[in-house]
This record gives sequence, structure tokens and C-alpha cells, in this order.
Amino acid sequence: MFCEKPLSLDLAQCDRVIEESVRFPDLQVMIGFVRRFDASYRDAFNKIQQGTIGRLFMVRSQTVDKNDPDGFFVRFAPTSGGLFLDCSVHDIDLVRWMLGNPRVTRVFASGTIAIHEGLAECGDIDNGVSICEFEGDRLAVFQASRTSAHGHDMQTEVVGTNGALSVGHNPQGNRVEIYDAGGVRNECVPTFFEQAFLNEAEVFVASLTEGSATGLTLDDAREATRIGIAMRESLAKGQAVNF
Repeated sequence: MFCEKPLSLDLAQCDRVIEESVRFPDLQVMIGFVRRFDASYRDAFNKIQQGTIGRLFMVRSQTVDKNDPDGFFVRFAPTSGGLFLDCSVHDIDLVRWMLGNPRVTRVFASGTIAIHEGLAECGDIDNGVSICEFEGDRLAVFQASRTSAHGHDMQTEVVGTNGALSVGHNPQGNRVEIYDAGGVRNECVPTFFEQAFLNEAEVFVASLTEGSATGLTLDDAREATRIGIAMRESLAKGQAVNF
């Protein structure tokens, strides 16, 4: 079974899926956290494992989507689980993967409606930030947005004691630079992760045909949902959520 992210918007339902998976140990299940299969993120992960930047203590990651004037996501918002579960769940899984799957200890989130006032009806936002504290004095900062004017902008910065790694800092579509009266610029990438989606599918097929490990567990997916729910609760209550 291949399940897109998030595994569920409800923790109890996540637990039911995990219970069912235990009953069928011969079957494969994989969750679609595609960034783990992107070549650049995989390279950054390998460098982290090799100790290239020393001991990790902070990660900043963002999912910034191009503004949709047609308002599809506004119509989707009442059933999306909210901005953090819909967008930041990718970053949550990515950060936990890079940090070695540490236990979260506290979450705080805040947000605003910059453009799409219709989101107020379901208590959602179009721009949000959150801070997660993990065991071992490690921090993560997340940004989620639905209102980017320049295009899709997915970035991650990993900071260690001996240096830092950055993925996607400039979301350029190609290596062409444009020089004119407006200055020097490049065109933004229209979308992300085309090859990563293919890599993800190949890993899933290999797990079925060869029994290869996918590197993604249902417990990983449950934890991403748990943290995303905590972000939503912190936004609603205006205070940190402790674990």
C-alpha cells in the first residue's frame, strides 16, 4: 500500500493503521514523504551522516507555495487539516530524518492571513511559522505559505558545529541569468521534485519485488502528524504545546 502524506489527520486513525500493519507483516506500506528521495536532500543527508558539518543543532525548513488566485486551497482548507498539516508535514518529516528522529519536547506556532480572508471561516491561515524543540537541545524552525508571488520556494538550511548546508536557497528554473534594465535575475522553478517522485515510486516498487527497505515507517508518519496537530493547537491557543 502506498499512502500519500499525511498518513492521517487524526492520531487515533494513525494508530489503527499501525495496528493493521502488524496483522499483515508480509505486506509493504510506504508513506509519500517525497523529499527524502530528492537527490539534493539525499546528498545533504549523506553529508550530515558523514559528519561534514559537525554536530547538528538547528534546521530551518520551508514550504512556500505560489499564490493561487483561483482559491482552490481555500475551498480545500476545511478538510485539509490546516496549513501546518497540509504543508509543513513535509518539513517535519524531513527535519526529523536529518536530525536522526529525535523526540519532540515542545512546539509553538503562529500565523496570519495575508491575502485569503476566506480562510478565517474555518480557522485556517495562509502564512505560518513554528518552532519545535527536540531532545538534545536541537531546534527546528518551519515556515509555511500559500501566497508566494515569485513561485514555489522550498528551502532547507541545516546548521552544525562545523558549518551549514543549504538546499534550494535559490529556486532557479535553470542556469540562465537574465540581464536587463530591471537588473540581473533568473526564472524560478515552476514546480519541484519531478525526479524525486520517480525515485520514490522506484523505491516503492523495489520494496514489493525485492523486499528492500524504504527507509520510511508508519511510526515516522504518525510522529509527523502528531507534531503537525500540535502546531495547529498552538496556533489556536496562542501558547506552546509541551510533550
